[in-house]
Amino acid sequence: MYLNKSHSFAESANRRSLLYSALAMTALALSACGGSSSTPATASVRVVNATLTHPSIDMLVNAGTASAATALDSVSAYSVPASGAATLQVNDAGLATALTTTTSTLTGAAHYALLSYESGATVKSVLLPEDWTVPATGAASLRVYDIVMEAGKLDVFISSNPLSGSGDLAAMSPVGSFAASASTSVLTLTYSPGTYYVTVTAAGNPGDVRMMNMPVILTNQEVASVLLTPASGSQLLNGSLLIQQGAYSAFRNTNTRIRLASAVSGNATVAASASAGASHLSIDGGSVSPQFGSYVLLPQGSALNVSVNGASVAAPATALVAGADMTLLVFGAPGSATASLLTDDNRPPSDATTVKLRLINGISGNANNMLTLTANSATAASAVLPNAVSTYSAVASSLNPMNLSLYSSQKAGVYYANTSYVLNTNSVYTVLAAGDFAAPLLLIR
Repeated sequence: MYLNKSHSFAESANRRSLLYSALAMTALALSACGGSSSTPATASVRVVNATLTHPSIDMLVNAGTASAATALDSVSAYSVPASGAATLQVNDAGLATALTTTTSTLTGAAHYALLSYESGATVKSVLLPEDWTVPATGAASLRVYDIVMEAGKLDVFISSNPLSGSGDLAAMSPVGSFAASASTSVLTLTYSPGTYYVTVTAAGNPGDVRMMNMPVILTNQEVASVLLTPASGSQLLNGSLLIQQGAYSAFRNTNTRIRLASAVSGNATVAASASAGASHLSIDGGSVSPQFGSYVLLPQGSALNVSVNGASVAAPATALVAGADMTLLVFGAPGSATASLLTDDNRPPSDATTVKLRLINGISGNANNMLTLTANSATAASAVLPNAVSTYSAVASSLNPMNLSLYSSQKAGVYYANTSYVLNTNSVYTVLAAGDFAAPLLLIR
């Protein structure tokens, strides 16, 4: 019995040994082919340089350089930081000062693109995932990201051929729209492989084109993302195409939005147009001054043509800026008028409860007439010379008409007042003071 019992114990031990060996081999095999239940130790992150003014950037993860010297309009290779909580920092290449910092949690084995872009003089970043489900054969997935909060509500159009202008857009329906939002929004669309063109307008207004005919080539079972970022003026858009875990290409807006502010005295008729190659584009066909028009889209290289009472006025010395909003100011007496270009900043105020204002002094007849503008007694601009413009200021908003008052360095008391304008909260306005010194007027847009 003892021998048999001892034999039984030996058999049990052998069986246990074989079982443990088999379990260990199974665990090793699962680990080798990714079957472990533990979280992978690293993620994959790359950086996109879609800024406006930073020719080369570094990306740091948890204070260590992960990607160095990514050139403007390009994407870096993937770095492989540890999964978990991460601080993602973007610097100018080789410099220690952070341009922007983003805190996120990286999932092991996941892929990400850190999109770095510019709004005004501020660099911002948003982390985009790059592990979306691959579409079925014969299809491609197109994701359109709106990262331009300051541009307001937008409509997106996609065509199989380039569009010629707002006439084509008026006959189409948008594939989707973006509401004004404080965060990134996305449209997810499915198309057959082929070449498409993305156009974006202000919501409900096909005449207000913000980006025209960005080409997108989609291949079978591809996931492609169109990234909409601010151009220099905040209302026009730059685009770029990011292929999931693949190539990147940029589409810079080469147009300028321009409007006419005519402040010529004597009820003169002011007209403005532009020539771009064989095309002749009207800015204002001729209006009695003072007038403050709406924006018109022009190719950056357009030549400006200005006339007062039919007589040509020299074009501004300043060139049109691609992606910018600009005001064409025509100022002075009819026989000696001058034209200049002002750069507009149509980003909403940083405090959404305020109104952003600036003043153009277009009043003729007194070269020493410096103007100060108040809005409900708050100073919005001060000591603005004739044929000049102030910086922007934020003033408290009101549901009632705003009391806009002008004060002149050449006249005691209130020079001119207007209480007929209700200014919308979180909006941007330019006040044009125009007319002769003895009979000033205010126009606002």
